[in-house]
Amino acid sequence: MDNSEYIRTFIDIGLTEREAKVYITLLSGRMFTTTDLQKAVNIPRTKIYEVLHKMVSRGICVEKNLGKNKIYEAVEPKLAMERIYAKYQSDLNRKKELIEQVSNVFTPIFENSKSIVNPLDFIEVLKEKPQIHKRYKDSVRKTKREMLTFNKGPYASDNAERLSEQEDEEFKLLKRGGITKDIYELNEFKEVNWLFESVNKSVRFGQQARIVDKLPIKMLIFDQEKVMFALEQPIQISGELTMIYIEHKQLAEACSMLFYYLWDQGKEFSEVEKSLKNYSEAILA
Repeated sequence: MDNSEYIRTFIDIGLTEREAKVYITLLSGRMFTTTDLQKAVNIPRTKIYEVLHKMVSRGICVEKNLGKNKIYEAVEPKLAMERIYAKYQSDLNRKKELIEQVSNVFTPIFENSKSIVNPLDFIEVLKEKPQIHKRYKDSVRKTKREMLTFNKGPYASDNAERLSEQEDEEFKLLKRGGITKDIYELNEFKEVNWLFESVNKSVRFGQQARIVDKLPIKMLIFDQEKVMFALEQPIQISGELTMIYIEHKQLAEACSMLFYYLWDQGKEFSEVEKSLKNYSEAILA
């Protein structure tokens, strides 16, 4: 008889593979010595005693003395399996009790820990331009009232597709009644050939733009609740950009105060539009 299928069944019930082999062997005859079993199931001699001791303790075989020898017999299968199930049920009930005890002890600790603020919950470091581009679009999409920007390079919108997608999100914000205010650094119009046309288009759609000689940092503020700003690279590499995104109302409000301080000092885009256009044309010439 091929026992492999039955061995797998006994393993599913809760026996080990060695126990299953020994039990099936015991079922095939009345009495076996350890030597008989060791040879029949090909279990190392050092292990057969351990396996039999465990099976006796679990009530699925019995040990008897016959003269100087110990002999082993199988317990009737239905009774043996009922004992295994009873042990399983007992272990399960015990585990349920332990789960309840652990839950009662540690649930209050978990609930209390919710009041502990983890900085990583509201800070995200963005190192790849596609990742920065996606975060920017998502942030603009969720903005309800106002977006404020210190606009200077390097830019995540370093190709026509990303630039168009970012402009579209800003235009959608303006269409739904939001406000966008951008401060640009004058020198950027000399260095970035697409900037003038992009700003000119955005202003026509409703962006409020001003120009200053110098910006301290690249920064965006959304609804005075969330901030993105550039981190200075330890080694300056052209075009590289790392941004940090922070959801923190007090920080956003403080950054807004800095924004409006420089906003009041800036010149309207329309006032310097002609000279900015000349910068742009000089680059393209």
